[in-house]
Amino acid sequence: MKKVLVKVKGTQDVDGEKAVVELSTEGTIREFDGDYIITYNDDPTESGGQTKTQLTVQKNGTVILDRRGDLNSRLVITEGERNSCLYAIPQGSLTLGIYGKTVKNTMTANGGTVKMVYSIDMNLEPLSDNEVEIFVEER
Repeated sequence: MKKVLVKVKGTQDVDGEKAVVELSTEGTIREFDGDYIITYNDDPTESGGQTKTQLTVQKNGTVILDRRGDLNSRLVITEGERNSCLYAIPQGSLTLGIYGKTVKNTMTANGGTVKMVYSIDMNLEPLSDNEVEIFVEER
């Protein structure tokens, strides 16, 4: 396990209204059976509380974004596929559809980048278009 600097830039487009969130934090990276697992804590001012994020970049190109804490979700993003995913907040849980438009990564055991472009729907009704870029560099 190595310490890394994790920089996240996320853009969400809801009905033409774009919102950008950026985060820079320390985390860890480890390799497990050809997959890369990056773990970091979200900024409590952004998420409203303490949330730990685990990003798994699988060797087959799928990215799994697990968040645990005050916000719980598991998003599975695979290029060209729609996955059903759980999103839970204190008010309740939702099942969302995540359609991976683009998933690219240059991840190695020392860091790299992951870029995901995906759309989110609920009951097949579009909610948002999203683009997330994650930069990981060894400390």
